[in-house]
Parts: sequence; C-alpha cells; structure tokens
Amino acid sequence: MSSIKEKIKKLPKKPGIYMMKDLNGNIIYVGKSKSLRDRVKSYFINTDSHSRKIKRMVKNISDISIVITDTELDALILECEKIQEIKPMYNTLMKKYENYKYIKIDLHENLGIHIVDDIRDDCIYLGPYTMDKKLEEYKKIVEECYKLPNCKKHTKCLRYDLNKCIGPCRNIENEKKYKEILKSISSNFEEFNLDLLKNLNYKMKEETILLNFEKANEIKKYIDLISSILKKQKIINKLNENKDILAWINLNENVYKLYLIINGSIVYSEIIDITKINNNFKDELILNISIKKIKYKENSMKKIDKSNIDYINIIYNYIEKSEDISYIYI
Repeated sequence: MSSIKEKIKKLPKKPGIYMMKDLNGNIIYVGKSKSLRDRVKSYFINTDSHSRKIKRMVKNISDISIVITDTELDALILECEKIQEIKPMYNTLMKKYENYKYIKIDLHENLGIHIVDDIRDDCIYLGPYTMDKKLEEYKKIVEECYKLPNCKKHTKCLRYDLNKCIGPCRNIENEKKYKEILKSISSNFEEFNLDLLKNLNYKMKEETILLNFEKANEIKKYIDLISSILKKQKIINKLNENKDILAWINLNENVYKLYLIINGSIVYSEIIDITKINNNFKDELILNISIKKIKYKENSMKKIDKSNIDYINIIYNYIEKSEDISYIYI
C-alpha cells in the first residue's frame, strides 16, 4: 500500500482516467477526473465514509495506471470506451444495457401496447429506456387513465362492463377511438405524456381536497415516473431530430479545444488558437467545422439502440451540465 501512496503523490493534477489493478494486473475499476491526483487520493483517505463496495475494491488494489487527457470531456469519453472494452468488475456504468426495454406500439391489433426487449419488426418502437420494470408500471398507468384494453379479445369483459375499458373489440367506433390513442402515443410521445401529466396533477389535487392522501401519494408516484420517462425521451428526440453539437472548452487564455458531435458521438476534435481567427469567434468556428460536418455526417448515422444509449446519455448530460463547456446546435 505504501508504494501506491507514493505513486499517488506523483500523480498530476490534470484531467484523465485512472485504472485500478489487482495483484494479477487485471483492471478492476476505471474512473475519470478533472484532477487525477485528488480523485485517486480520495479512495485512500476518510475510508470510514466509503461504501462497502469501495472498501472491498480498495483492499484489492495493487497498482494504479493513468492516461492524461486534454479535458475532462476527453477523459469521460475514454472512460466510457474502456469500460465497454474491459467491463471491470467494480464498474456498474454502461453494463446493464441488455436489461433496457422498448415501448412497442402495434396499430394492427387490439392489444397494441407492449413492453419488449428488442426491435424485431416494423411496428413503432419508443426508447430504449433504462428503467425496465418501471415501464410495465407506465403501461398500466396509460391503460388505466385512457381505459385501454389489457387483455385479448373476449365475448364477455368485466373491465368493459365496469366502464374501465373503451372496448375496441366491441365495435368499429370503439376500435377507431383506440387506434387514435395509439397513434397519439406514437406520433408525439412528448405531447401525449404532457397531457397525461396534466390530467394526473388534476386528479392528485382532487384526491388531496377529499383528504384521500394515500391515493394522492400514489398518483404523485405516477407523475414522477412519467416525468422521468419524458426526461429520457428528450435526449432521444434531440438525436432523432439530427441536431448536431459544436462544443468548445477553454484550455488557457487563447487556446480552445473544439468538438463536433453527431448523433451522440464525438466524431472530430481539434485544439485551436483564437488569436489566429480574424472574424467573430463563434461564426468562424461554425464556418471551419461545416466542411468536416459534411465529411463525417454520412458515416455517423447510427441508430439509437440499447448498446449505445448509456454512452449518449452520459455525453449529453455532461455537456449540458458542465460549466466548463460552451456549445451550440448546428
């Protein structure tokens, strides 16, 4: 352990990734930081406050290696790549994508909303969503609020008799109404859920006025779940709208690192000196990147699926929340 502590003292206070290794040289954890020395040092001080998982990991650390990067964003990208490649035992990030689900809308049958694992046909698919079991709950909320069927066709249906199902299997008009609801979900998922939230908020206030606090609390959980789905969908919508990002980070007084992000992937980056740019800074960046955008666009049209949704979420969330990054959609 003393040799590790000596190594930590020599680590630079620069951005990059660190890789924890066991006695056999296996990488057991990959992390990133804006300051490698401070982040790695934190694992070996105030250990009583660490989780049991971190304590176990620290006991198994025999060596540490690092890779220095220009920026924390570069470190984040490299961290994601290494985790996908190595799948270290103590990393949980980006390792559960196989459990992610899609909302499938089938306009050709009476039971048209399904929660599925994969895209298998030409039906409409929404997602993928990183909340597998919660999607079944979301499906039940939609079925309850819009009185949608949750069974196959029957000649007798208790839910229909209790006015809890619009009964698309009963007549053409009811079937037409049901198909309109399905089309509304699939064509404008965001607007559909905003309307659903509005209705649920109204119902929650009603139950609160009637002092039905248990029911109001249940509806509040529905609202939180739908809000979470909407937040995730907004990122997917940005990609589906083909909005590319030009981002830049100030490295020092006159030097910036520039990134071109297409469909959630950083396809190009370069370091530029703004003293060599004569015109308006932002306009010049857009002009310089336009040729590169055309070059990379055709080769970067990859479909959003379970295998890359985590990476896309991580990159977009970091760019939008980081105080160090400036960006525009181009």
